[in-house]
Amino acid sequence: MSKLKKVGFLPILIIFITFISSNQWYSVQIGNEYTRWLVCFAIIVCILWNKSRYFLPANYKDYQIVGIYFAWMVIGVVRGCFVAENYYEWKQLIDGSMALSLPLCVYVFSIPYILQLTLRWWVKLALPAFGLFFLILSGDAYQYYLAPILLIGCFLPVIPKKWRIVVLSLLVIMAFIDFSARSQVIKAIIVLLVSIGYLMTKYFTITYIIKFVHRLCYIIPIILLVIGIMGIFNPFESLKEKNEGIYMQEDEDLAEDTRTFLYEEVISSAVYNQYVWQGRTPARGNDSEWFGAFNADELQTGKYERFENEACHLNVFTWLGLIGIILYSLIYLRSSFLAVYKSNNTLMKLLGVFIAFRWAYGWVEDFNRLDIMNISLWMMIAMGFSETFRQMNNEQFKKWIVGVFKSYE
Repeated sequence: MSKLKKVGFLPILIIFITFISSNQWYSVQIGNEYTRWLVCFAIIVCILWNKSRYFLPANYKDYQIVGIYFAWMVIGVVRGCFVAENYYEWKQLIDGSMALSLPLCVYVFSIPYILQLTLRWWVKLALPAFGLFFLILSGDAYQYYLAPILLIGCFLPVIPKKWRIVVLSLLVIMAFIDFSARSQVIKAIIVLLVSIGYLMTKYFTITYIIKFVHRLCYIIPIILLVIGIMGIFNPFESLKEKNEGIYMQEDEDLAEDTRTFLYEEVISSAVYNQYVWQGRTPARGNDSEWFGAFNADELQTGKYERFENEACHLNVFTWLGLIGIILYSLIYLRSSFLAVYKSNNTLMKLLGVFIAFRWAYGWVEDFNRLDIMNISLWMMIAMGFSETFRQMNNEQFKKWIVGVFKSYE
């Protein structure tokens, strides 16, 4: 208990946010919107408190991009206070600001002791509790509860044997329980590939492969985005045509193009309303013919807008503009670059590739919310920034990850 007091009970708050992160997929709701706000606000305060006490990195310059991003974010939030005109826009301003605050995690979870303690308590309490939530949670939403498994699973070959079986089993369940849950399936499979990559290092060097894949994760999405905007090639529609009639699950086309119209709406809205560079603030969304009727008619705002979309980076672009998405992306890039090119251990290099993949996948999905899924992602990004993690050799890193399961040894 004394260890928890030292970090302001941050691990307990992370467990609470785990329980409520999947609320929209539960058959029985836990708390309400204000409950979630209270927990999220407490997490942000706790992270800031820990930052003021423990964040003293030797590589402070590496974090400068995070500081610049937050300066721009604060400007966007302040602008939002003048833009919001009704209850729902003020509500969206709160939700959007909390989501954009996720990079705060890099200041705290870059400290090995705090991250280890947080994961240890999550494994100790939240993971066993999954047996209960399993009864009210749909299979296609396990990733919104079990997100830390996507982090721990990257280190599968070096965790204790009995826990290796548990983590592997959960990853296999996430990958195969519901193929229509494309995001969950893809993430779980990539995590398994990361672990396989570590096993391959016993037989040959994969450094060049790691660097090559890391670069591809940033280059390919940019190329596809540019040629998509120019109308030369639509990767989403092309995927559908290529796989038409092949991937079908209970009459659902798994290659269905569900993203092209989002890009069209988000980009055309920014151009038409002239907020390409600065964004529309977290209080507003993009003009939407597909979903705007909900805001305009049912919520009676009179504005045909959608506050947030499924693709992470589209939301950052809408709220903070092109400047915001560039700064946001540079945080991913800096973290993954440091992990791949400046680490003394192979596991951190492989984690850098996974961070790069998550940036690439952010153009397809990953909701912007302060929940356990995104907190787990920013735990990874924090590790990439951490000089302490990167200075560890393979044995030291193994000792650290084994410490996550210390309560059970």
